[in-house]
Amino acid sequence: MQGICRLCHSESVLKESHFIPKFIGKWVKRTGITGYIRESNEVDKRAQDIAKEYWLCGDCEALFSEWEREFANKIFYPFADKGESVANYGEWMSRLCASLSWRTLTYIRSKNEAEQKSDDYNKALDYAERHLGKFLLGEESNLNQYEQHVFPLERIESTTESGLPPNINRYFLRTMAMDIVGNSTDLYVYTKLPCFIVLGVIKAKDLRKMRSSRIAIKHGKVSPREYWWPDGFINYIVEKAQAVSDAYDKIPEKHKASFDEYIRKNPDKAASSKLFEAFTHDHDQFGKKVFR
Repeated sequence: MQGICRLCHSESVLKESHFIPKFIGKWVKRTGITGYIRESNEVDKRAQDIAKEYWLCGDCEALFSEWEREFANKIFYPFADKGESVANYGEWMSRLCASLSWRTLTYIRSKNEAEQKSDDYNKALDYAERHLGKFLLGEESNLNQYEQHVFPLERIESTTESGLPPNINRYFLRTMAMDIVGNSTDLYVYTKLPCFIVLGVIKAKDLRKMRSSRIAIKHGKVSPREYWWPDGFINYIVEKAQAVSDAYDKIPEKHKASFDEYIRKNPDKAASSKLFEAFTHDHDQFGKKVFR
């Protein structure tokens, strides 16, 4: 398809670009039970692939692919498949995270074009999109205020936090999502991957508290440590996990019956899946509430 690349703005043959990296969707399917994906806004449909659009030219798509490959092999697969919790990263990590935030930002804005927002809000998003784009193209050497933060997610074995939904482990370990979240003083781009949250800053009144999650421009390490989430962010996480649970409750009964039948016919595959493992974590934490 001929068009204008959303990143470099050149006219070119556009590629179908995945907003959540393609390898993530493949991993979710491979480690699931049925080999399909369901979007929470279309629970009545089984999908073979995740959201994609004709967005980038071949050169820009190749840039993203290179950073994704590094992240997949050095961080994602070791964390998600092997349970490793420490990984070193190079300059590709800040580029990868910035690309995820840029993709989420441009995608969400394209879907909410009719939404009425204040001039200040739209200008903040414009500036963020422009600066992230220049950083990805090598025209800016620093992210400045648009820091990228990564939060590794592990199973919740115990917590003092009340009101967690009984699918919180499945949300942490399995769900993909994109959003722009915040208020008048703090605004973030939210990209949810299985086992990871990438939070791109648009504006924030106090970033010093979040230093432990900040991704360095050149190199650094992802490892267990004390992370600080922005004020109110845990409430947002709970709401989103609950929304996923509520949406899946609306799956047509005939599809639920088909799913149950598939499990009965493929018990070994179901029991060895990462989806069943995440479900077991929720059952260990919440008991019969997982069957609501």
